Amino acid sequence: MAISPHRMRDSVKGVGFHGRYGRSHCLTVVVGWLLAGLTGCSAGAGSKRVDAGAGGSVVGGAGGSGAGGSGARDGSSADSGADSTGGDVGRDASTDLGPITVTVSGTAAAHPLTAALGMNPPGDFNQLVVAVADPVAMIVNPAASPLAGGPLDTSASNCAATGSCAWAFDNVDLRNLSLGLTGLIDDGRAPTSRIWLKTGNAVASAALVDAARINRQPITDRRLFAVSRSTEASLAQLMAATLGDAAIVAGSLESRGFILGTIAGKASQGNAPVAGATVSVAPSETRFNIVYPNATFTGVGTATAAHGTFLAVPKLASAPVIVTSWTVTAPTGDTRVWPSLTAGSMPGSAFVLMMSANE
Repeated sequence: MAISPHRMRDSVKGVGFHGRYGRSHCLTVVVGWLLAGLTGCSAGAGSKRVDAGAGGSVVGGAGGSGAGGSGARDGSSADSGADSTGGDVGRDASTDLGPITVTVSGTAAAHPLTAALGMNPPGDFNQLVVAVADPVAMIVNPAASPLAGGPLDTSASNCAATGSCAWAFDNVDLRNLSLGLTGLIDDGRAPTSRIWLKTGNAVASAALVDAARINRQPITDRRLFAVSRSTEASLAQLMAATLGDAAIVAGSLESRGFILGTIAGKASQGNAPVAGATVSVAPSETRFNIVYPNATFTGVGTATAAHGTFLAVPKLASAPVIVTSWTVTAPTGDTRVWPSLTAGSMPGSAFVLMMSANE
């Protein structure tokens, strides 16, 4: 999950959170992906639209757009999922008047690096499950049901030639959301047969949710990306060589929980990856190894390559949840500005962090 620092301050006060409508939650400060099983999703197989009133279990992990574009059928650019605004539009505009429901829709696709890292074609999307969820509810209770969820429709009529497949959920209740909206994607196969990691994506910022709630307008063109096990294996090989650590093997990054990040340009300009940028974490945070893969993923550099990718992996094999702020330093001569985000890793999952420049 990625949220702006001011949202974190507003929503996490020690261990207490007071919701938009006076609802109180007891929090431990745990941000990242909290995953549960897939058996509780209650949409019919092959259903493109799923009633948000259906139950279901939390299915995924971490979010954002990926490097090099998404392959969405309409080619539109996605909201970064991180709130870079300072306002709380409509935050306390009214008392609780009941459900505030809208349709939330978008596409699901393989992470754009999948083909480059050993899985070409990108693989079988059958048996994937998608969902949208309240990040706060997941922080409070990893087993919390999503706001909506169901199987991804992978029929030919619902998927583009590029491999992206459409999804949509009706009647998603935005009433109690305060940190935005999270999109989740996971593999419904048996654990030993899974092709895809548990992955999640930031679907909408708090500001976008506020606007949708006030205007009762749909949230559209949201992009979910799945990270494959073959991608994780290639990244593990890179980290092992970079760190000189033979104990890092396929599955190690997933076990620790890792962040696959992209530094990108403005959403209005297509979120093109940015070369020559770097990221930094809070000065007190020393538990991540952060590397910048070179253009061919055969080594590392001192800043992002043309694909804009950075990789953050906990140093400890038995890493806990790690939450910190992330700040972009622009390439030399680049006048664009990036918002600082707060994001976390969770053992057993991947987190796809898109850091888009301000408009």
